[in-house]
Amino acid sequence: MVWRRLGENVMTDLHGRILQLTLSRGYFVAFLCASLVSTIACAPSSDPKPPGRMILIGIDGASPRIVNLMMQQGRLPNLTRIARRGVRGALRSAIPIHSPRIWNTIATGKTPEQHGIATFSYVDRDGKHRLYTSVHRKARTLWSIASAAGLKVGVVNFWNTYPLEIVNGVMVSDHVLGKEIAGRRRTTGAVQTKTGDVIYPKGWNRRLGDRLKKKATPLPDFLSPFAGGKQLPRWVKRDELQRRFEEDGTLASMALEILQAENPDVMMVLLPGIDRVSHYLWGVMEPPDDYSPGLVPTPEGRAAGRAALFGYYAYADALIGVLTAGFGPDDLVMVVSDHGFEAGESMRRLTGVHKTIKAIYGILFARGPGIEPGSKVKDVSVNDVTPTLLKWLRLPIALDMAGKSATFVNADELHPIDTYDKLPLKFVNPPDLPSGVEDDIVEQLKSLGYIEDHR
Repeated sequence: MVWRRLGENVMTDLHGRILQLTLSRGYFVAFLCASLVSTIACAPSSDPKPPGRMILIGIDGASPRIVNLMMQQGRLPNLTRIARRGVRGALRSAIPIHSPRIWNTIATGKTPEQHGIATFSYVDRDGKHRLYTSVHRKARTLWSIASAAGLKVGVVNFWNTYPLEIVNGVMVSDHVLGKEIAGRRRTTGAVQTKTGDVIYPKGWNRRLGDRLKKKATPLPDFLSPFAGGKQLPRWVKRDELQRRFEEDGTLASMALEILQAENPDVMMVLLPGIDRVSHYLWGVMEPPDDYSPGLVPTPEGRAAGRAALFGYYAYADALIGVLTAGFGPDDLVMVVSDHGFEAGESMRRLTGVHKTIKAIYGILFARGPGIEPGSKVKDVSVNDVTPTLLKWLRLPIALDMAGKSATFVNADELHPIDTYDKLPLKFVNPPDLPSGVEDDIVEQLKSLGYIEDHR
């Protein structure tokens, strides 16, 4: 595969001004010109090209406990195939285990203190919960770095991607699912008349918007684990879990269409369903004594809940298979989760939480050139994902990143640069233009116990 050039210009900041560097033919010149105070270091211009494309699939909340058991049972064929061709292991998260702060660490190689996304929301002067947005992120993401390097990118549903960033490729914001709501009606009953785009570029709006209307899934013959007739624990909201099934299918369908139409060099997609489902069903994995009487399922409910939870993992594995089917031996495939789960009660209907060291580990699977099958995944944390992928892409790691590249990737590291955070960003919409679904997202987060009102 041809390594794409940076293009005619690399833009960077030099004492408050943008310096334009005109590049001649060749591959991405992995340097950002140093300012007078040596803000950014320079790297050699003869960097080798990566062997192929890469895809990073995020499975929010996938627990090693279930993954390991189901692999032993032969029920996760696609993850098993990745492991046989490459590596598998645990990925250490960081406490507090809040999805936005962890996924932003995964996407940047920076700690939450560095990237600026502390949790789900903050409270404004009026006491109202406001979501953290892409404008609050202080660190550059892997997709920003790759895009600036002239690589074509595809991004679907990663946390804090509204307002949309202008990238060399296609980006679908994490606000996209809220657009299902007819008329973009807020939970308050008000209608937002002018709202920002959640898909970039505009030409993809109708194309992917149809997926939302159809609730399309690339696996139409996969039976929902929450289909009627199954006696789930009495507190479980079957419709809520069915919605998660449909949403993950829709997101995977969007990503698949981008893969097929654009053939991006770097693809990143986040599927949140396992996390949402586990909050309701995790209690079926734990001893009844861990819960109050109202959250102890009947034997039938426990069996049905366990079957549904394991069925959802099988569904996620099937989606992984669909998304990675077009990636060959020269390409890198990586699947990660941000944490596991543990016993806990919340909202008088949720039986799974991720608050302590018991839930600190997620999963990591990877295969591709430079990864020796059977290599060890040793002491890898969420800080290390972006540095590892940069190493594989033959791009330099930044010295201000908190992580390091994993040793299971056998590739030469380029001379590091000081930072990528001087790369300029452009957004599709003004930062103060809402997507129109912020209130609905806040309500969903409250229903999962992620946001609490203290007024």
